[in-house]
Amino acid sequence: MGSRLSLAVAVLVACGLLVGAAAGGPPGRWTTVASGSGLGAAASEVGVARTADGVLHVAYKQDTGPLTSVIRVRSITRVGRVGPDVVAVSGFGLAGDPALVAVGGGLRMFFPAGAPIEGMLTATAPASGSPWSAPALVTNQELARARTPSVALAPDGVPLQTWYSVGDIAVHRGVTPGPVFTLPGAGGTNAQSNIAVDGSRAWVVWCRFGGGGPVGTIAQQVNPASGAPAGPQLHLPGSSTTFEGTQYSTCVLHATIARRTPLAARAGGGVYAAGTSGYPRINRVLVWRLDGGVSRTIVVASTRSATHLGYSEPALAAAPDGRIWVAWIQRDARGARIVARRSNRAGTAFGAPVQVVPPGGISTGSVNLAAQADRTDLIALLQGTGGALSIRHTQLWPGLTLVRGSVVRRGRNVIVTFRALDAGEPVRGVRVRAGGRSATTAANGTARITLGRTARPRRLTATATRAGYVGARVSFRCC
Repeated sequence: MGSRLSLAVAVLVACGLLVGAAAGGPPGRWTTVASGSGLGAAASEVGVARTADGVLHVAYKQDTGPLTSVIRVRSITRVGRVGPDVVAVSGFGLAGDPALVAVGGGLRMFFPAGAPIEGMLTATAPASGSPWSAPALVTNQELARARTPSVALAPDGVPLQTWYSVGDIAVHRGVTPGPVFTLPGAGGTNAQSNIAVDGSRAWVVWCRFGGGGPVGTIAQQVNPASGAPAGPQLHLPGSSTTFEGTQYSTCVLHATIARRTPLAARAGGGVYAAGTSGYPRINRVLVWRLDGGVSRTIVVASTRSATHLGYSEPALAAAPDGRIWVAWIQRDARGARIVARRSNRAGTAFGAPVQVVPPGGISTGSVNLAAQADRTDLIALLQGTGGALSIRHTQLWPGLTLVRGSVVRRGRNVIVTFRALDAGEPVRGVRVRAGGRSATTAANGTARITLGRTARPRRLTATATRAGYVGARVSFRCC
């Protein structure tokens, strides 16, 4: 994978995409959403929701004193323009970070507070992102232990929330006080809970470590009409590793307990979760599909390199056409970078990796995604190599894969066939160049280039470019 990632960077540089911070714009340009003291960087979470007008809203907490914080919200247009920040909540002592969901033509936020109101609170705003209503109490059960929530809408449009408490995962339905159900923790520590709804199924997925039961990434269905647990808990395969006779959970190694387990409901069916595998060195990134149970496990990144320093902070997002985006932070001797891949429309295979490094580099960081039909928004919570804390935004295009096919000799010429693919699917309109000649791919993703024969084989490089993609290249000997 290392050579493919290097290729992605080379293409990004060649296309002028890896540039310094700017006021938003095309994929590859970074914008600062927030910076300065009071941010938690990788030890915090953001709320992300896209309203019906296509605008993305990002909510984040910033501490203003020893016991006080504010929650700010910024909007981001489809093409990456970041709007001014809006103070949604102030004057509260907050026990965790906010969750955000688009509902009823506007936005609804959930957040845990300790003062002046104790419990899980909610506030609303129109789709414009302002003004925000005064916070109202959702529930004060489990109040002393409530942490960063996650939220998804049940089929009837009612919000389902989950958060972690001591030993257990809590689930609540609605926006008024009512039953809070707990998902038993098997004697371990349970955290990083997230929730997603796929038709009549609602899944809660979280990280478990310690204790006497199964550890790793755990999934359980809940009843979307009540929030009550339904069916057995599932241990997602590969999410724990036996090392010297002990089972280790990698989800607690790749992210802090302030984070959510990556989870997304796919358009067209299926809920997808992401995590890592390997101990003591995390050497794989996994994506699981949940239907009635675990129906598929996909390895999206893997390495055996002795110089590799591990993967961390995976993230997921579902696009409106059935595709899934996955991203993670990768570290090796060259430093840290954010890597992402997009799936095919069926969500069964992933395309070429693309990567970016934010201005200031990455000392510690985490990633959130929000996918569109042609790209994904990426929100990075970072501590730069110089120590500065920030939340930054960019967008990513998917990566092309270029495959050299047949080589047919005809007289003094050689016809070389190439295929341009997006996660295994053919891409039309890709410009392929090799040996000073070029051709454009047809509907089947194929292009043919005629080259003159030479006395000795030579090494050539073919490149593939198309608007809306990160380009690709392949080297070959010819002719």
